[in-house]
Amino acid sequence: MLFGVLNAASAISILLVTTVGLAIIFGVMGVVNLAHGEFLMLGAYASVIVTSLGFSPWLSLLLAPLMVGLLAVMIEPVLIRYLYGKTMESILATWGLGIVLRQVVELIFGTRHHEAPYPTNAGFALQNVHYSYYRLFIMLVAVLLALALIWIQRKTDLGVITRAVMDNPSLASVLGINVKRVYLSAFAVGSAITGLGGALVAPLVSAFPAMGLSFVTDSFLVILAGGTGSLPGLIGSSALLGATDSIISYLSDPVMGGIVFVILAIVVMTLRSGRELRERTHSG
Repeated sequence: MLFGVLNAASAISILLVTTVGLAIIFGVMGVVNLAHGEFLMLGAYASVIVTSLGFSPWLSLLLAPLMVGLLAVMIEPVLIRYLYGKTMESILATWGLGIVLRQVVELIFGTRHHEAPYPTNAGFALQNVHYSYYRLFIMLVAVLLALALIWIQRKTDLGVITRAVMDNPSLASVLGINVKRVYLSAFAVGSAITGLGGALVAPLVSAFPAMGLSFVTDSFLVILAGGTGSLPGLIGSSALLGATDSIISYLSDPVMGGIVFVILAIVVMTLRSGRELRERTHSG
């Protein structure tokens, strides 16, 4: 029983840390970043590079988001800045960006898998199975990340400014808010968190050019199920979908878990859309 609970908590945590960066970019900027999986992949490769140079795997968890965030700062003025609020254009442009990033990584590192070492191999025995402390660490990171974002959103001036830009960027600009700076910050922070997610999962799945493809679909489903721009909704949908996937995969197999994940996400999206439509109808 405890093993199943810990597996579910681990799945929820991984889903959250690999999704929240995309949610920030999508929610604040209205940009559908199809290169999200490649940013995760870059975070994983950053971890591989740092550890291959002889540095501690713990240090890679600090340097990976920094490296991916700096790359985002360079990309935003030349590409992303022209995609604000443009859904179709952002889909096409970031899809192309993802292909370019993937091809560059293949040229440098090849297509083989690169193992990233665990920061710690310590663990404890659970039902005659070794359970890693590292998975507990990922759970802690997910909890701290969620609490930090909620606090920033609700208790700081930055959160107020960001919500103002999300609600009405034109009015925010008139009131003196530098909307472009907010967008740049959102893209950099969202990408950095995505890089952290890639570094965190690298020891679990290894790093290879196409690794992000397995995460990006789940991330979008979690965001759409939880509601764009809703941090509590994102946390709730991560918990619901992650736990369901983990439980079904444990009881049956990963393929069935993935199928139930998609079906449940569609059901939640349908119910949420119906509720929002009824609320708009009543308010009108």
